[in-house]
Amino acid sequence: GALSHREALAGQLAPALTALTGQGVSWRVTARAGATAEAVRRGLVPQLTDPLTRWTPDLVLVAVGIADARQLRGPIAFRRDVTRLVRDIRLRLGHHVPVVFAGLPSLDPSEDAEPGVDRIMRGYLWLLDRQLMSVAARHTATYHLPAGLPPRIPAEWLAADRFNLSPQGYRAWGRTLAAGIAPLAERTAAGPRTEPLGGSPRSGGVFGPPDPAPSTRSR
Repeated sequence: GALSHREALAGQLAPALTALTGQGVSWRVTARAGATAEAVRRGLVPQLTDPLTRWTPDLVLVAVGIADARQLRGPIAFRRDVTRLVRDIRLRLGHHVPVVFAGLPSLDPSEDAEPGVDRIMRGYLWLLDRQLMSVAARHTATYHLPAGLPPRIPAEWLAADRFNLSPQGYRAWGRTLAAGIAPLAERTAAGPRTEPLGGSPRSGGVFGPPDPAPSTRSR
């Protein structure tokens, strides 16, 4: 949906976060088109750091689930994959680095889709998003940020495929995530914490109320 990462989520999130915190943001993207949570764990976690410059993140934002939904990955298996992903991130970076899941967005039904397809995909994304929330609630310094996008996403926020977000959509999503991440980023920059923000010492947290369950009625 975007020509470069500067137009996509990371590039839109960074300036929004700087505007809210007054802190400069250095970011690094490790991604692969169509990667499931398990593929991210197996192939991308080592790229979270840069051995040449010794760059290492103060916070990790994880955006997974779309590819798993397209492949109809079972919810229990998806939760297991995400749990292992958090474990491997911890092994790589330590337990003090917050891990934040970007909540899965609801999809606006497209006009050219087969009947029922969008309704099924919306429901499946909602189901997998609940697994992200569950993992966040069970792990220290692990959080879930609801997508915060409107149920009917404006047409200009969607790419030509009517599935991925456009640069305008990423900008809106980035600003929403920045509002949730800013307090955590400020506390992380201030030094190590003994308790995760929004949760007990043994749990993570969920920023904001969860989205309501999608309707099962046909449109």
